[in-house]
Amino acid sequence: MKKITTLVLIVLCSVLAVKTAQAQFVKAGVGLMYGSEIERLGIRADGVYQINEEFRAVVDFGLFFPEEMGNTTLTWWELNANANYVFHADEEQGLTAYALGGLNYTTIKSKFDDGTNTGSASNSEVGLNLGAGVEYGVGFGDLFGELKFVIGDADQLNIGAGVRFPLGN
Repeated sequence: MKKITTLVLIVLCSVLAVKTAQAQFVKAGVGLMYGSEIERLGIRADGVYQINEEFRAVVDFGLFFPEEMGNTTLTWWELNANANYVFHADEEQGLTAYALGGLNYTTIKSKFDDGTNTGSASNSEVGLNLGAGVEYGVGFGDLFGELKFVIGDADQLNIGAGVRFPLGN
């Protein structure tokens, strides 16, 4: 577990350290997401770090809504560190399209409480993200939609949508 966490942090720091003189955090966003394997809706928050015109790094954290199963509650969360390759940017129309790839770290926790006995267990898994997304500028920010597949023990299609707000400028 510590090795996986350390690996994710090293990759994340490496991505964010690339071309720091030209790069900057440019957007922060919030949205909803849906995981096909766990069949749950969740909320997410992200930050966009612009490296250059074609590449950016996006870190997002997602928390799926808990599921009650009798005396057991299941909760899931995920942390993603993705690189985006912007292959279409039309400033006139405010439309941006990008491919994404990166790392996913997912944790599931089950908590049992029947009034007499209590207990909990958790499991974490690392996977690779592959997908694509679009952004559409609407004045106050950018509406976005993403479709990504997590390849690994936590295989699932993740669909996300929300709004990203510009920072600083």
